[in-house]
Amino acid sequence: MAEKNITHYHMDKMVRYLFIFVFLISATVLGFHIKNSSGCSTVLFNTDAENYSVGEAIMFNDLTIDAEKWQWAFGDNTSSFQKSPAHYFEKPGAYDVELIVNGSCVGVQTVEIKEAVKVLDSTKFPVFDIPQSVRVGESLVLKDETNNASTWEWRFGETPRIDDNNRTATYVYKEPGLYTVKLIVNGDVEYMTKKKINVLEPKEKVSVLEKRKKRRKKVKDWGVKEFPEGYTGGKEDGTDKNEPPKPITAPAITTKNFERMLLQVSEGNKTALDFKRYFCGDITKSVVVNQKTMSFSVLCQKIANKNIKIKSLIIDKQKGTNCINNISLVYKRTIF
Repeated sequence: MAEKNITHYHMDKMVRYLFIFVFLISATVLGFHIKNSSGCSTVLFNTDAENYSVGEAIMFNDLTIDAEKWQWAFGDNTSSFQKSPAHYFEKPGAYDVELIVNGSCVGVQTVEIKEAVKVLDSTKFPVFDIPQSVRVGESLVLKDETNNASTWEWRFGETPRIDDNNRTATYVYKEPGLYTVKLIVNGDVEYMTKKKINVLEPKEKVSVLEKRKKRRKKVKDWGVKEFPEGYTGGKEDGTDKNEPPKPITAPAITTKNFERMLLQVSEGNKTALDFKRYFCGDITKSVVVNQKTMSFSVLCQKIANKNIKIKSLIIDKQKGTNCINNISLVYKRTIF
């Protein structure tokens, strides 16, 4: 009977120990992963308000189920490891706040931070009374009644300059229009009082001769002709001296040049008076500015010494006289 070949397999003890060790390590890692990944599939957190400002403390609250560890990143290079930290932002803007729960689960929310609103003390504003209107050429006298005031800066709106530095200020307007009178006391620009005044056209002066004519008694009409028949009254040149005067005309100006002049007003190099001839003398005509109606003189005050950029300009002129009837302007303020 033939011998059968029998092969014996023998496993070394060190190999078996190595296999058991690797198995235990793998089971430990798997168990740790399962423990840390369970119970936080969705990371939830909220805050204690809807609107926030710079410097205002914000409380962040974690709502995640089975959360044991927290790591907050507030989007401004700061962090926290508390469950419900309080945080404030130093600058306005949108910040992505990130929360990592149990070292692996992540949740992100965006927080909008606005500029801090400063509350002003109403008792610190300058106090003065102003009439509703005054006429061109009349003296407007205003007196400040603010307590503990030592310096004054009066601006009457006709120019961007300071017009008076006394407690009692006197000013005479040269052009009609709606103006804003501004007063700053003790150099505190934040506490500036502004009041409107309507400057009317000057009263028509009546000459002494016209006054005498009004006082004359009516003379009975005897039917005597003032001039003999055939008298032409000096029409030798064929013109009628009683012919009404020709209408006032304005010089031509292009839209581009008008725009340049407005930019010069914003730079403080021109005023509304420089446009007077293009409006045939009436710079109080209503214009449409950024969909709002105001007088042209008020527009010049509004943009004086302010950086602006003109987006569109439309000029409406009267046929025959070339006088500007209206303008439509769209502009915006710029930083530089």
